Amino acid sequence: MGFELSVVAIIFFISAIILGTFSYTMLSNSNDVIDSASDDKYRMQSMKLQTDIVVDDSIPDISGSDYNLTLTVSNTGSETLHFDRLNVLVDGNLQAYTYTETADFWTPEESRNLTVTGLSGLGMHRVKVVTENGISAYDTYLV
Repeated sequence: MGFELSVVAIIFFISAIILGTFSYTMLSNSNDVIDSASDDKYRMQSMKLQTDIVVDDSIPDISGSDYNLTLTVSNTGSETLHFDRLNVLVDGNLQAYTYTETADFWTPEESRNLTVTGLSGLGMHRVKVVTENGISAYDTYLV
């Protein structure tokens, strides 16, 4: 009876050590994931606070029933942005755009031109330019 009790106690002790090791490993990995996510969140918040853009000018070029819209946008923040990762919305609809600059990086205090083609409709329109980290600028124009 004493020997069986000792074997059972040793089995329980070894099981507790194995279970503790697995628990520690899982908690350690989870903590690493949380730390990494916190670092990413801080970096994204910092980028967002340092980003600012302004739509300097929006000029429609009417040709027939459609028109092209040329926008001049300035990076007035202190963050370097990717010019090819902007979103342009005209009257709430996402539009494709083209640009002539060869560099995709958009440095602070730099103005760039982009063109949205194939737009239609007369009257007052609203254009919104959104950066890769969610900062936006608005402008209105009349066709």
